[in-house]
Amino acid sequence: MENNIIELINQRASCRNYSDKKIPDDVLDKLFDAACKAPSGGGFQNYSIIKVTDQSIKDKLVPLCRNQNFISKAPVSLVFCIDFRKIKKIQEIEPFPFKEVDKFMNFWMSVLDTAISAQTLALAAESFGLKSVYIGNIINNMEKVSDVLNLPDYVFPSIMLTLGYPKNNPKPSKKFSKEIIVYENTYNEISTKKLNEAYEDKYSSWKMKPKDKFLKLIYKTSKDYKNENFAQTCIDFIKDKQLISPYQYWFGCYYLDDDFMSLEEYVDFMREKGFNWI
Repeated sequence: MENNIIELINQRASCRNYSDKKIPDDVLDKLFDAACKAPSGGGFQNYSIIKVTDQSIKDKLVPLCRNQNFISKAPVSLVFCIDFRKIKKIQEIEPFPFKEVDKFMNFWMSVLDTAISAQTLALAAESFGLKSVYIGNIINNMEKVSDVLNLPDYVFPSIMLTLGYPKNNPKPSKKFSKEIIVYENTYNEISTKKLNEAYEDKYSSWKMKPKDKFLKLIYKTSKDYKNENFAQTCIDFIKDKQLISPYQYWFGCYYLDDDFMSLEEYVDFMREKGFNWI
């Protein structure tokens, strides 16, 4: 059993290209059973899973998640939601001092609970030959996503997992090794040299040429982040290497502030949903 589990973990890879093959209902039921057996804070299971199969709803989620079109083509998308509504409803019948929505600790714990449940399901899916990919972008427009999924008070989206049979088996991406990730007893600072070597090895297959459209965007993002001198330093570094690195692309071109709700919008939305820990 141990070897089978380790093998599933080693072969897991994000998939964005699914076949049209339908996932049998009995397989989905087993995956949901697995997800519901995941550990949770206090054992409360303050989460819900929205199974999205309706094509019109999948199509609406695409523009809310960076226009990733494979979302509309995946047989199933699963939206894992923080959910304090069920426990609030029980409180209507059984009196108990429930203040969980007023505590940041419980909000944070419920975010972890959704992730643990999602990962439990993702690994179970591997055992049936299914592949998946996480869509963290679901929180970029959580207010609009909540409207699309008709999420009530005390419920809002945390993470999404698309699921299906792959058209071709994707290869697992390189990861940092345990020498970079694992420390014993206390945090041990890794030398910059060793970390950079691991970083370059992890992304050894990355080959992004410094096209003008990317350089202009990286310059603008870097200038907004700090100043013109820093922006020019970034561009000079890229031109010297003749390569745009993964971090330079993701933080300079992809994960941009304009694509996310502002801090004020997140705060207002959480208050609107009944979470008062802010």
